[in-house]
Amino acid sequence: MSLLNENLEVFLAASEGKSLSETAKQLSMTQSAVTKKIRKLEDSLNVELFDRSKRPIKLTREGEILKHHSLLVKQTLESTTKEIKENSFIHPIFRIGAIESLSKSLLPQLVCSMRNEASKIYCTTGVSQSLVYALERRQIDFVFISSALSEVKNLQRYKIFEEPSVLLVPSSFTKNRSQSWTWDKIRLSGLPYLKYSLEGGAGRINDTYLSMLYEGIPSQIEVDSSSTMLALVAKGAGWTIARTLSLIQNPELADSISVLPLPPPAFSRVIYLVARSDENTAQTQHLAKLSRDIFKEELIPQIRKFSPWLDS
Repeated sequence: MSLLNENLEVFLAASEGKSLSETAKQLSMTQSAVTKKIRKLEDSLNVELFDRSKRPIKLTREGEILKHHSLLVKQTLESTTKEIKENSFIHPIFRIGAIESLSKSLLPQLVCSMRNEASKIYCTTGVSQSLVYALERRQIDFVFISSALSEVKNLQRYKIFEEPSVLLVPSSFTKNRSQSWTWDKIRLSGLPYLKYSLEGGAGRINDTYLSMLYEGIPSQIEVDSSSTMLALVAKGAGWTIARTLSLIQNPELADSISVLPLPPPAFSRVIYLVARSDENTAQTQHLAKLSRDIFKEELIPQIRKFSPWLDS
C-alpha cells in the first residue's frame, strides 16, 4: 500500500512514459483522469510540470525537481512502512485472492490456520485475470493463481504446488469402454469438448496445450466456472481437461465423473502465491509455507484418491 499522494503517483508514472495516454493505459485509468490529476498538482504548485509542446512529453525543470524529491520521499515511506509492519505487535490484515478451484480446498483451511495471527482476513475468489487486476490496484495483497506473472516487475513469487492435468469424462460414457484413451479415440468418440474460458488460467493453459497437439478441437460450450464445468461433464454434455482439485471442490459430482490419465504428452498446472514486492516478505513467506503444508497434509491425499496413478 502506497502512502504517497495519488496525484504524485500519477505524476511519477507519467514522468516515465512517452505520453499521457500510455500512462492512462498503464494505470488502468482514463486519459482525462490522468490529465486532471496532473493539472491539479500543477495548480497547487503554480508551475508547469510537463513541456506539452514536445513529443514525447518531457518534464520541465520544475518537474525534474519534483520527480527527484518525490522518489526520495516514496522510497523513505516504503522503507518506513516495511519497518513498521515487520516490528509491529498488532496483528496484520490479510487480503487474499484465489482462483475458484482453491475456494473450498485451500482457502478455508488457510483462513483457519491464520485466524489467530491476523486482526482481519478478507478473501475473494475469481478468475486469474480479475485477481491480477485487483492485485495491481492494491485491492488485495496476496493472490493464489496459476501464473507466475514473470513478465510483471516488482512482485514476489512462490511456487506452492504443481498438479498434473487429467481427463474428465462422464462416468456413463466410460462404462464398458477401454480405460486407455488416446487423442484419436477422444476425437472420434463423438463426445464434445467442453472449453474453459480464456479469461481464466485453466482456459489459457488448456488452449496452449491443445494448440501444440492439433490445429484446434472445436467446442460449442465455453464456461468460466469449474463448478459449472463439472456439472456439465456429470450430465454427459462432454469431456474436458482439468485438475483433480476441481473435483475436490465438487465432491457431490464425483460418482458421475470418471477421472482418467491424460493421453501423452502430460502437462501440469502450477499454483503460485504472488504478492507485490513492497509487501512484508516474512509474512508472504509464512503464507507460502502454510499453504504448502496444507497441500502436503490435506489435499494431496485427497487428490490421490481420485487419481491414484499420479506421482506425489
